[in-house]
Amino acid sequence: MSAWRKKAIACLPQLKKEFENPHASIYSVFIELLPATITAHRNNDIEQLEKNYDFAEWCFKQKAKNLWNAAGVAFYEHLGDNIETRDAMPQWVSRDIYNQIRPLLEQRLDNSSLKIIDNRYGFHKV
Repeated sequence: MSAWRKKAIACLPQLKKEFENPHASIYSVFIELLPATITAHRNNDIEQLEKNYDFAEWCFKQKAKNLWNAAGVAFYEHLGDNIETRDAMPQWVSRDIYNQIRPLLEQRLDNSSLKIIDNRYGFHKV
C-alpha cells in the first residue's frame, strides 16, 4: 500500500474502505478531506485539524507531482471558499505554503478577501 494511502487512512480512518479501493486517487482523498476539515473547524476538533493539515502539508512537500498538485488544487486552493477555513489559514497553513498557493487563491477569491488573508500573513503586495 502506498504511503499516501496509509497516511490518508490514518487521517480519516472512517473512510478506510474507500481509500483502499484501487480506483481511489489522491484527488478523491482530498475531496473527502476538505469537508472533513470544515467540519473539524466548526467543531473545534483540534486533533482532527492537526491530522488533516499535516496530511495536506506532507502531500504538498512530496516530489511526486500527483501528490503536491492534488494538495494544491483539491485542498489548499479551496480553503478560501469557506469562511471557517479562510479565517484559520494563518494558523494552519505555513507562510511558505501560502506563498506558493497564493496564485491559486487569486483565481478563486475577490481582491478584498485575498487582501484580508495577505494581511493576516503579513504579506503586502507591492
